[in-house]
Amino acid sequence: MAKGTINVSVDNIFPLIKKFLYSDHEIFLRELISNATDASLKLKHLASIGEYKGKVDDLQLEVKVDKDAKTLTISDNGIGMTENEVKKYINEIAFSGAEEFLEKFKDKKADDAGIIGHFGLGFYSSFMVSKEVEIKTKSFKKGEKAVHWSCDGSPEFTLVKADKKERGTEIVLHIDGDSQ
Repeated sequence: MAKGTINVSVDNIFPLIKKFLYSDHEIFLRELISNATDASLKLKHLASIGEYKGKVDDLQLEVKVDKDAKTLTISDNGIGMTENEVKKYINEIAFSGAEEFLEKFKDKKADDAGIIGHFGLGFYSSFMVSKEVEIKTKSFKKGEKAVHWSCDGSPEFTLVKADKKERGTEIVLHIDGDSQ
């Protein structure tokens, strides 16, 4: 008898996720808006249990289209992400930040927070329509630096410090020719 773990080659699975994750290519917008909504709900929940002391009555979600640049930007001023959180939630396919959040705060009624995402795949639907995706994010946590993540749809990505001043996340989709 043999036991082990199944390994998945990112080089082989990433194109499948991009092409076949959802049958409806427009679903990416719902997924990204759901993620932005979750970011705001998480911040509100943290404020309600005393883990965050800042304002939560100014939460916003915005969708912007730049036809000239051929970009679509989804931004929020919710919880944001640290560099380590980007590495964990974005670079690890099918790792759900929402599930981890609910588990971490389950004794503080996080299940009542209305958080939507649970599978850790929704973000990747953005590659169904994009030749490049960028994330600019700054965590609500004091002392954390903002970061800028970008990927062209291959398993390769870049992650560098950013100059974003306010908490929250901005996802910029560079729409590919077929999806414009």
